Amino acid sequence: DIHATFATVGFLFCNDKKELLGSLPTVLPDYTKIKYSPYAGNYLDQLGTSEQEDIYHYGHSLIQLIKQHPQHEIGTHTFSHYYCLEGASLESFEADLICAKKVATENGIEIKSIVFPRNQYSNLHIALCKKHGMTSYRGNEVANIYQPRKNNDLSLKLRMVRLLDSYFNLTGHNTHEVFKQDRDEIANIPSSAFLRPYSKKTNLLRPLQLRRIKNSLLHAAKNGKTYHLWWHPHNFGSHLEENLDLLRQILAYYQELHQQYGLSSCTMTEIANKIRNTNEG
Repeated sequence: DIHATFATVGFLFCNDKKELLGSLPTVLPDYTKIKYSPYAGNYLDQLGTSEQEDIYHYGHSLIQLIKQHPQHEIGTHTFSHYYCLEGASLESFEADLICAKKVATENGIEIKSIVFPRNQYSNLHIALCKKHGMTSYRGNEVANIYQPRKNNDLSLKLRMVRLLDSYFNLTGHNTHEVFKQDRDEIANIPSSAFLRPYSKKTNLLRPLQLRRIKNSLLHAAKNGKTYHLWWHPHNFGSHLEENLDLLRQILAYYQELHQQYGLSSCTMTEIANKIRNTNEG
């Protein structure tokens, strides 16, 4: 019984281009690099008119499909895949957040959790999320190599160390004691690992990746901690069967830990609710 949070970009909620163009924020981000903005140039002009014509920019049918499985949660990945650390104002972030909640509400979904694009955020952005009703966000791993950074600050060396950490335990298990947080604050449910997709270049390392994840899951199960695994569903599109095979092995191991240690699968909002209930009074 797997419970997952699908952090979804607000654009994808729209049925067609007319609805999308009518849902744009009142304040657009003024990034230091114009290439980060989907509103710049003729990007929006290139979009198809509907999901039937352009499956890459509209995902209304997929959102409805997820809604049919109530154990899952639909959270936000901001309205426009917003970059918090690339020079745009807090005002534009708030406008983006308002739009993300609005298009979700129009689809019968109450947004309570957020995953920040590129893991970029600050305390000021988190405060705005709380202001607008978010109860949880996905924070980064504690190790310095995972701290929020601008895109330009992600050096090749840093990327290589992160890559190696996916296969070898360089930064610890990255399991977390989330239930000690203040119940009145927005809950930080930190990342534990990114499930890297299949690549021919790293195929020989796949068993090491699986071992790394399973060892940390076991550590979480034995010590009453959380383990937050995440990935981009579109990364599974290439080499679909190889990617699903690894995921199936992870989920099968989770079932073993569930039976042996009582490890449970939760959405981000479910964990936030447990934090509030645990620390009530």
